[in-house]
Amino acid sequence: MELPAGAPLKDKIQAERNKLREMTFKKKLEYIWDYYKFPIIGFFVVLIFIGSLLNIRYFNPPPGTALFVAWSAGFATEEQLDDLKNILGERIIDEAENEEVSISLFLESEVNPAFSSANAQRLVAMVAAGEIDVFITDKQLLEEFSENGILMPLDHMLAEIKERNPTVHSRIEENITYALYRAENGSTTERITGIQIGSSPLLTELDFFEQELFFCISVTSGKHENNILALITLFE
Repeated sequence: MELPAGAPLKDKIQAERNKLREMTFKKKLEYIWDYYKFPIIGFFVVLIFIGSLLNIRYFNPPPGTALFVAWSAGFATEEQLDDLKNILGERIIDEAENEEVSISLFLESEVNPAFSSANAQRLVAMVAAGEIDVFITDKQLLEEFSENGILMPLDHMLAEIKERNPTVHSRIEENITYALYRAENGSTTERITGIQIGSSPLLTELDFFEQELFFCISVTSGKHENNILALITLFE
């Protein structure tokens, strides 16, 4: 018997129970699926979403970034970059921390201007968000980034390295590179904004082609200690 639309909720529930009681098990499944499939699907979607969030946040969170390197120059194989990433990670990352070193290519393409434009936009957005720590650039990009205030002057960092490891500092000092630097007040002066690493001990050990590569620090990087350790590792 159909209940009137305004019947009390308890009467509706009892009517559903009576209807189900009279059905076979197979009929019950068919009836429940026909009438409640969308709420059931929605329930399981919510469960999957909650489970995914719990997994990402508490059980298997993705590693944080100990150092992000934007590689914008020269030539390197994927194997060489992986080896470099692993060595920097061994030196920089605390074993107790769930972190990793990332090296991402931001190379230009002469045959695909749209690709180059997308890479440039991605790079600017990541600098603004403070996600890039180190740039590996050529001389032209070094000068362009420096004059646009994207790079951090390295004077204080080099002074700190000299205190920690004078031997490494002497090697780095032979490779310092000056470029015009635009300060926040708009004034332009010549500052140390890059270190030539193309023939550094580590890249030589990893069989990188000897080429003009410069190690620079993003002005928005917040990983001072890791930046220092990375530069020391390249010249030890």
